[in-house]
Amino acid sequence: MTILTTDRLILRTWKNSDLPLMAAISSDPRVMEYFPYTQDLAATQSLVDHINKHHETFGYSLYAVEIKSTHEFIGFVGLNHPSFDIPDFTPVGMPIVEIGWRIAYKHWRHGYATEAAKAVLDYAFNKLELDEVVSFTVIDNKKSRRVMEKIGLQHSALDTFDHPRIEQGSPLRRHVLYRLTQKKYLASKSK
Repeated sequence: MTILTTDRLILRTWKNSDLPLMAAISSDPRVMEYFPYTQDLAATQSLVDHINKHHETFGYSLYAVEIKSTHEFIGFVGLNHPSFDIPDFTPVGMPIVEIGWRIAYKHWRHGYATEAAKAVLDYAFNKLELDEVVSFTVIDNKKSRRVMEKIGLQHSALDTFDHPRIEQGSPLRRHVLYRLTQKKYLASKSK
């Protein structure tokens, strides 16, 4: 089922045929450079199961992305509730909503992540009426940070944290948090 469309992309719910393609993306060390490990088919199946359950529960999730002109599956972009609290940034009793993406390496540098993420952010604030959307990544992940900035998320020097699921001493532990409130988003669109 199509959820969103952009000029070049379709964001939709997942199909069974997406699984091996997503597994190939998630096993690519270039794509997973800032994750602690790549994912095999079983781990990808678990991820897709989680995504589908999240969609059933909340009505939104990480959406499968395909190129409109070719219907080629290229990865995911969407919204998720992280399965952990971000220390000092998670208001009590209020789950945070994260925007995230994972795009096949051969489709990098075409603006697909930014294009899809802009559509998801608009959907988050205008249709779902979420109060805030965040995104986070390893400090050195300049590509993802650039997407976060292009879609309007903002980072404060104080918004850094140690990822609770990454072991001490790992160069992947320190993360930066970007955020945008619905109020700021709507104000920026009314200018």
